[in-house]
Amino acid sequence: MRFQMESDSQTVYRMKSKPRGYCLIFNNHDFSVARKEVSKLHRIKDRNGTDLDAEALKNTFSSLHFEIVRYRDNTAKKIHEVMKSYQKMDHSNMDCFICCILSHGDKGIVYGSDGKEVSISELTSYFTGLNCPSLVDKPKIFFIQACQGDNYQRGIAIDTDSKQDDDYLEMDSSSQKRYIPDEADFLLGMATVNDCVSYRDPAEGTWYIQSLCQNLRERCPRGEDILTILTQVNFEVSNKDDRKNLGKQMPQPTFTLRKKLFFPLN
Repeated sequence: MRFQMESDSQTVYRMKSKPRGYCLIFNNHDFSVARKEVSKLHRIKDRNGTDLDAEALKNTFSSLHFEIVRYRDNTAKKIHEVMKSYQKMDHSNMDCFICCILSHGDKGIVYGSDGKEVSISELTSYFTGLNCPSLVDKPKIFFIQACQGDNYQRGIAIDTDSKQDDDYLEMDSSSQKRYIPDEADFLLGMATVNDCVSYRDPAEGTWYIQSLCQNLRERCPRGEDILTILTQVNFEVSNKDDRKNLGKQMPQPTFTLRKKLFFPLN
């Protein structure tokens, strides 16, 4: 196995503790409060299909030995409170930390269920080496399923055999802020590049999260590292088409990882 071939602690992150670490899943579906209280969001929709993503994440990271903690329909304040509570915890006996956020969003932010903005850079900053010493030299991973603007990413027209009905596709969209973590050992997996929408099928879940979970389930047992897996996710999602709006989606992983990151099953 590749895990045995690359076991040098100088080049591969340790991933042996059980549980490996916490995996937080923030799943925001109900935006009725946001529609009422935030004028610019008066037409924002509930995120139908998001429970499929939350379940896929739970099953996937449970099988990879993470302790799953799920949160549903949290306000911006609640999200910050939860993150601060995990910042203060002692992660000394764990090897990793994962946070997944499923919500609407805009440039550099995600929305709480109340429509208030949560800066992505602020969320990651809770877990820098200075702010969370027990996670120093350990990977801190964030997967963000949310639009980062309202533009459609255009693609070159190609022939396809897809029979996808795009009338059922929805978008996780509604401050420009820098959201790339600049501290070591972070991985930020964004569903889409800046300024653009991301897609969610109410009957199947989002393009990004479903592809991410499927590839983790299939490729972690083969000994593939996380960046190789995310490259495959990029390939799969970028090949999907929103025919109605001639739109495409390009996920964007950004990282300051200094070693290879594997999720062994044993």
